[in-house]
Amino acid sequence: MPDFSAMLEVTRPSLAGEPTRPGEGLRARRGRTTRRALGAVCVGSAVVLALAACGMTDMPTPRRTVTVTVDAPVATAGTSPTSVPTVSATPTTPATTTAVPTSLAVGKQRGAPHSYDEAKQRIDRATSADVGSVFQSPSGNITCSTAGGQGVVVTCDVSKGRSDAPASAPCPPGGPSDIGRIELTAAGARPVCNSDTIRQGAAATLAYGVRTGPSLGSVACLSEEFGMTCVDDASRHGFFLARDTFVTF
Repeated sequence: MPDFSAMLEVTRPSLAGEPTRPGEGLRARRGRTTRRALGAVCVGSAVVLALAACGMTDMPTPRRTVTVTVDAPVATAGTSPTSVPTVSATPTTPATTTAVPTSLAVGKQRGAPHSYDEAKQRIDRATSADVGSVFQSPSGNITCSTAGGQGVVVTCDVSKGRSDAPASAPCPPGGPSDIGRIELTAAGARPVCNSDTIRQGAAATLAYGVRTGPSLGSVACLSEEFGMTCVDDASRHGFFLARDTFVTF
């Protein structure tokens, strides 16, 4: 609080009929002015104290602003800062296939070998003839080719006497329901439910009791009256094909 004691000046009012000394009127006016100023200060101080008692002078304290800086993630070897899912327009799941048994026997199997060793012995005893990559039996019912491609080393199909598909190697739905072709690959011989043929015009005839020559490499086929036998010395697999019957080994 300000010290108002220095500002107070005690004045004595003049009594009626009492003479006034020179300068006394001026001091009286100054005293009244001083008292009015002091009264205004006191009233203002009282108002401030009253407001403080009511809590109205509490002013909100400004909130401090805190800035937080976060460093960007650093990529390390083999990782990236953010992981973005990728969407592929094409499926990435590989197609599944059913493995075909390498040993099948369908039909009467008359005169058919049932193993590579049995077929190989029979072929080695026969005379050879170089008939090229496409040949047929004397009846023309069986045609074979060593130009199949896609891992097929030799293919033979039958014109008449297609065989029923075994339960262990059924034909795919929507196509032929019987087997008319055998394909030999490094994995073994597989029956084919074909709707086409490998016949392409005239083909050399492989006489009965004659085998193909060495020009076919590891592949050899033997033509006999009861069917055609083919083997691959590299994979030691083979097959026998005839009317209404076949054997794979």
